[in-house]
Amino acid sequence: MEQDPKTGDVTVTPKKPDGSTYKPGTKVEIPGKDGKPIPVTIGEDGKGKVPNSELPDDKVPGTGKITEPGQPAVEVPVTTPAKVTPETPAQKTPTVELEQDPKTGDVTVTPKKPDGSTYKPGTKVEIPGKDGKPIPVTIGEDGKGKVPNSELPDDKVPGTGKITEPGQPAVEVPVTTPGKVTPATPAQKTPTLDVEQDPKTGDVTVTPKKPDGTPYKPGTKVEIPGKDGNPITVTIGEDGKGKVPNSELPDGKVPGTGKITEPGQPAVEVPVTTPAQKTPTVELEQDPKTGDVTVTPKQPDGSTYKPGTKVEIPGKDGKPIPVTIGEDGKGKVPNSELPDDKVPGTGKITEPGQPAVEVPVTTPAKVTPETPAQKTPTVELEQDPKTGDVTVTPKKPDGSTYKTRN
Repeated sequence: MEQDPKTGDVTVTPKKPDGSTYKPGTKVEIPGKDGKPIPVTIGEDGKGKVPNSELPDDKVPGTGKITEPGQPAVEVPVTTPAKVTPETPAQKTPTVELEQDPKTGDVTVTPKKPDGSTYKPGTKVEIPGKDGKPIPVTIGEDGKGKVPNSELPDDKVPGTGKITEPGQPAVEVPVTTPGKVTPATPAQKTPTLDVEQDPKTGDVTVTPKKPDGTPYKPGTKVEIPGKDGNPITVTIGEDGKGKVPNSELPDGKVPGTGKITEPGQPAVEVPVTTPAQKTPTVELEQDPKTGDVTVTPKQPDGSTYKPGTKVEIPGKDGKPIPVTIGEDGKGKVPNSELPDDKVPGTGKITEPGQPAVEVPVTTPAKVTPETPAQKTPTVELEQDPKTGDVTVTPKKPDGSTYKTRN
């Protein structure tokens, strides 16, 4: 049973031993006041409702009954919850929200009704000001008003505000007016270098930005730290970005200083970390029975290569074994084509229209099939959790079922 904490109404849901609900029309009785049961009829959703008014004054533990159409009644232990007595709602009052811009110090004033809705345009608001003199604000079309930083008191002033809606009496609400903001000397702002690496290809997009967040003009030169202290140079295009291919990146990430040189301007240095080169992989999975090897080349982000990609893995006597990748992102090497012993070395992945990429890989050795072990049939037993009936399924060693007797 589930009771709504607001209305007190109780939802009654009888359930079968397996957790399923009873059919519509099922009758349920739960303990009521003075030993008189409360009857409930179950609907299409498997539930029934008891209004708060029909509940006992206190909770009543006891025995309930479930009677499904055409079935004998079943008794179950249950406790009927007590009636809920609604509380008198607390007196609700309007509010005045003040939000101060930390940069300008200006304050946005938003009076709100008890239900959270805003007041109509033309509403007058007063908030506490300096020396007991209130600051008047007129509310606009957006339900807000503005107080300039210059009109605020030097320090915050707690007190009472007033909301006067056109044609209505004034309402007083507690409010604290914030103190005036003294603008600080702005800190020295510097440009930034955003470096974003594509998780699939490893290529890096370099985006230099001015202190205000705007991009640099085309032709701007950017240098980011590279391998062995050699910077990587990028030219910024029409879109405010430049590209560094994965192949030009260092083996490990390199923190350091980058340079931004806009045409006709001196170079500006900014801190930046160049990410490491991402490398693909070649996964080899050998079937222990047949010895055949499934070859799955994967991009740096773990996704597969497109069909038609060529892969080479180390073979016997330094001769690579070629594999063509299919629609499922995989290729196959028959056991017969494998070397007699495993061969570590370098593999190649060549995606159509792209340069070859070398990756470390070890080709497994050819499997010599063993004499198969004696296999035996099995008998599977499956029990229905509702009825208790057991289904018996005999299976042959290969998993197929036995034929029925005519």
